[in-house]
Amino acid sequence: MKRHSLFYCTAVIFLLFSCHASATVVVLSTNQTFADRASAFGPSLGIHQGKLGFLVEPKWDPTGCQVVDAPCEDWVALLRRGGCSFATKVRNMQSSGAVAVAIGDPDTSGWVTMYAPGDTSDIFIPSMFLAQQEYQALHDLATLSDTPLMVLLLEMDDWMAWPMMHLVILIFISPSIVMLFLYMSYKIRQRKKIMQDLAPRHVVAKLRIKQFLKEKMGENDAEECAICLEEYADGEELRVLPCHHMFHACCVDAWLTTQKKYCPICKRDITTSISPTTASKSSSLQQQHILPLLLESFSFSFVEGQTS
Repeated sequence: MKRHSLFYCTAVIFLLFSCHASATVVVLSTNQTFADRASAFGPSLGIHQGKLGFLVEPKWDPTGCQVVDAPCEDWVALLRRGGCSFATKVRNMQSSGAVAVAIGDPDTSGWVTMYAPGDTSDIFIPSMFLAQQEYQALHDLATLSDTPLMVLLLEMDDWMAWPMMHLVILIFISPSIVMLFLYMSYKIRQRKKIMQDLAPRHVVAKLRIKQFLKEKMGENDAEECAICLEEYADGEELRVLPCHHMFHACCVDAWLTTQKKYCPICKRDITTSISPTTASKSSSLQQQHILPLLLESFSFSFVEGQTS
């Protein structure tokens, strides 16, 4: 089971790191597709909707750190990383009339999920990050041609559209949540099972109490408690169970409410009524001095308390 779980987690993480994109840029003139990663702020491209526009690099400021004049309508700003924050670039291009922003890093390979601190509710155009290879290819296509390059920005319609970090966190947290749920369910079932084997305190409290007097002992009455094995002393309170077996009240009360709801001698459930025949059989057991096995922990600790 552990090997299967480890294999599953390894396979999923491998897939996550193998897939670097949550969106694509499609160059309509050449039908080329370039993978990119959507930013963590601003609106998404929308499943099955996308964004159509002309990919243009601002000539006055390729980094997008200042507002520029719109080169055309429905243009997508192709920016170089650096100079200012991602959110500043997107806000400037939004003010410049761009319908979307694509930011790339020409110097460093690898993928970046663009985050922005603070409130970004004022950003209403989508943005994405291009890896080094994709950025260079799109930059060459956009700058080498005199004709504006029309592109279609699309968002992937599957679970890989989630940011990779979110998926990694989900993969690691989900087993812990499941294990916690299973453990809690097990403990609850175990607790219910234990409680079913215990006698309610109010039921035990209603059982008859008898004061022991040696001079009034019957011929078949036991002289010692079957739980602690101490002889009864005059004046001690004995708890009489429905099966007519008697014990020290403190001994049997603790037994019934913390160990088992059954008589230590005849194993009868004290929460249910018993027939006279059963009662006579249990009395005969007591006459033969058949004693149960003592508790491993409870009886020893109790004997120490009695002897002290």
